[in-house]
Order: sequence, then C-alpha cells, then structure tokens
Amino acid sequence: MVPEGMPPLVLLDQQGLQVVLPDGDFSPLTNPVFINDPDHLAYINQTGQLVIGEDGEQSVLDINAQLDARILVDENGRLLVNIEPTNRYAHAIMGDDLEAAALALIETDPTPKVIRTIPISDKFVMEAISPLWVDLDGDGEREIIVTRANSEQGAQVIVLNEMGELIAEGPAIGQGNRWRHQLAAATFGPNGEVELVEVRTPHIGGPAGFFRWEGNQLTKVTDERGFTSHMIRSRNLDMAVAGKLDASGRMTIVLPSQDRTILGGIQHLEDGAETVWTLPLSGKLITNIGAVHLENDEIGLAVGLEDSTLKIWQD
Repeated sequence: MVPEGMPPLVLLDQQGLQVVLPDGDFSPLTNPVFINDPDHLAYINQTGQLVIGEDGEQSVLDINAQLDARILVDENGRLLVNIEPTNRYAHAIMGDDLEAAALALIETDPTPKVIRTIPISDKFVMEAISPLWVDLDGDGEREIIVTRANSEQGAQVIVLNEMGELIAEGPAIGQGNRWRHQLAAATFGPNGEVELVEVRTPHIGGPAGFFRWEGNQLTKVTDERGFTSHMIRSRNLDMAVAGKLDASGRMTIVLPSQDRTILGGIQHLEDGAETVWTLPLSGKLITNIGAVHLENDEIGLAVGLEDSTLKIWQD
C-alpha cells in the first residue's frame, strides 16, 4: 500500500497497471524513479541515502538527501537530487522547515557515484523539492534552474551550469517569506522561443510570468494574472502542466484560478500572455494536474477535487 501523501510511481506493462514500491525503508515523502528501464530503480531511504538497484543488486550512496526531494533522471541515466537539508530559512511552505543547501549530480553507469556536489551559497536555500534540469539555450547541454531564497530577499530564480557556476539570474522579490514557483521551460514564445514559466507569490495572488534568458539575466517578457500553482504547506508542486494541448499547436501552461475552481490554458501570443481557454470545475482543486497521451494523439487531463471527485477531460 502506498503511504498517505506519497506520490505513486505507476508502471503500465503487459501485465496491466501496477504501483511500484521499493523493497526497504524508503522515504514516504517522495517517489522512486526508473533509470532507463523498470528493472533499474532509484529511491531515497529514510536516512537520506540514495539506493540504486538493478538485477537484484543494490548500491547505496550516503548523500544526505532531502527526504522529500524528487529525483531527476536524464537520458544518460544520470541523476540530480536535492541534498543537505537545512532549516536556516524556515519559510516552511512545503510541508516542513527543511530546504536543500546543495545538489548532487550522480552517474549510474557503469557504477553509481557522485560526480559533483553543487552547493548553494550559505546565505540561501533551494526553496523547491527539485530544480528544473533542461537545455535552456539549445546548445545540447543541460542547465540547472533553481529557486534560491533567504529571509532578506525572498525567492529568486537562477540558472547554473552543471559545474555549479551561476550563469543567469532572475529578479529577487525583495523581502523574505515570498516565493517564486518555477514550473516549466519550453518553447512558449510566440515564435517558438524557449521561455521559463513561473508563478510569483502563488499564495497571495501573483502573476504567471514568462521569462527569457538574455545575457546573464532572466528577463520577464509577459505575464497573466489570476492564477495560482500551489497550496501553502503542501508538498504537491505539480498543480500545473505544460504541453501542446490544443489544435493551435502552441505550448500551453495550464494553471488553476486563484480560488482553484477553474483551469486556465495560458499561451504566449504575439500581443502577450493570454488565457485562451478555461475548464470550469465543480469544486476546488486539491491535487496535481495529470496529463496523458491518448489514442489518435489526443491529450487527457485529470484533477481531483476537495469532494473526492475525479474530473477527466479528453481533447
């Protein structure tokens, strides 16, 4: 049985649908991940070790992982995970007052090992349960996008290379206990430009902003107001989904309205960000937004409401 609050890892194969749980003392605050195939599994245990199993063999790395960290996996089987939890900035908006002070970049082939530890400055924490790990400038190399924060400036989105060097910065909010929720980086621009989407202060009514990497800055180019992306004190940071979700073929970010009773599809068009479609809900959204590819290249969306209703839409 999946522990309450644990994000499930689900495998669909010839034997049907099954929930995958590791053997051992896994952290119930996060989920395991597959590395390349379902027989190669990685998870965080209850003491912050990273456990990697394949063909009945296990490797254990003492990395001091954040117990609710989401493990990221790239196409080469490398892992990126939040480590070194600290309470030096106790904003506590994601379930507890512990945030990561560093990242571990891990190689799994041929032998699991930490190839780099990337610390954040001791003046900050990484205020998220994972970074974004994407090729932001199209050069074939991944960048690491982090929300860093402290009690003086609040949250700020920054871009690091895989050596841990700071290569771009977005604006800081300017006061403590104010958060920026980084959501996705993709070709959101009206002409296919790669942009980062975030929601600024989602708990008190901030805008969804679209940012571009220009020189050493992340610059906001447009925004759309009236949306949120997170419920305070929740570890659910997936109350948004991005993709080409309608007939326009444009990248869309889907977010709930500030009162969580409507889903809005937001696109960056020639004249700026615009809510191009809405889906009314019959109650308040309390779950992540799920998306899946269906037959005939259609997209399905699903959400859970506070009255235990599951809402499903098919494009």
